[in-house]
Amino acid sequence: MQTALVTGATGFLGYHVVKRLNASGVRPRVLERRDAATGILDSLDVERAPGHLEDAGAVGEACKGIDCLLHLAFKVSVGGGDSLISEMRQLNVAGTVALLESAAGAGVRKAVLVGSALAVGVNREPVPLDERASWAQHAFDLPYATIRREAEIAALATSRPGFDVVCVCPAFTFGPDDPVGAPANKLLRALLSGKLRFSLPVGFSCTDVRDFADGMVRAAERGRAGERYLLTGENVTADELLRRAGAIAGVRAPRWKPPMVLVRGVVDVIGLVSRVRRRPAPVTRDVLQVIDRYAWYDAAKARAELGWTPRSLDQTLTDTIAWLRLQRN
Repeated sequence: MQTALVTGATGFLGYHVVKRLNASGVRPRVLERRDAATGILDSLDVERAPGHLEDAGAVGEACKGIDCLLHLAFKVSVGGGDSLISEMRQLNVAGTVALLESAAGAGVRKAVLVGSALAVGVNREPVPLDERASWAQHAFDLPYATIRREAEIAALATSRPGFDVVCVCPAFTFGPDDPVGAPANKLLRALLSGKLRFSLPVGFSCTDVRDFADGMVRAAERGRAGERYLLTGENVTADELLRRAGAIAGVRAPRWKPPMVLVRGVVDVIGLVSRVRRRPAPVTRDVLQVIDRYAWYDAAKARAELGWTPRSLDQTLTDTIAWLRLQRN
């Protein structure tokens, strides 16, 4: 990869992808959404393309002279409301297809976009799913997950001779050097501060953000056109994750599991307050579908085809906890 265009470099994942490119001697061009906080880019070696992703002209100019597009600028929310869902669909699906078509028209040879492991499905049994999992059987009916799946399907459909499109799918992503406050890192911060008082019966797969960045670059170099690759590490339950993180940090992990009637009630109150304030709810009952299910995945395909090797979860937790503690001092 000689020249690259990165979108979403101001996010947790995109920031680390650019760091990985910089470490390889690549100075990528970046193009962000109109509302992106671009100050994060000051610590990276990038060429800032003028304009923004919502401007078709700026997109076309940014794609000129580029070998590979790495697309990470997606709207992420587990909230609700018709306007929020419409915005996610417009940005994540229609916006992605328009970007890819512009890239193909400008002569870009390959595009790698970030998907979500949730778009593969969520199992009711403690068994990892791979890229071939049946969506009909394992569907996760959360608008964010279904829209990311729509975006992936639409994006891969643009792949054609001379323009290869590949998708990489991370899971719950942790890691040090977090300029934005990723949800997984916020969970660890709450554990360290003693503010996390409960756990929930759910299983999920963990991804180190540094491993994700390495996997995305490997997909750009080796990924097969039209394919998706799960970039996921160890599969754990919430209890196991908190126990292991607590042991590393020297703090006590919470064991209390609130009854579901209480959890649903809290979510409903959050929704009511949001409606009174005329704001989209930050979380809805849809996300509770993950309770008593397993967002567990098998990354054997990425290991075999990309040569991808993620580090251990304990190493990720050790590094992330150390970094979080440095931020408090």
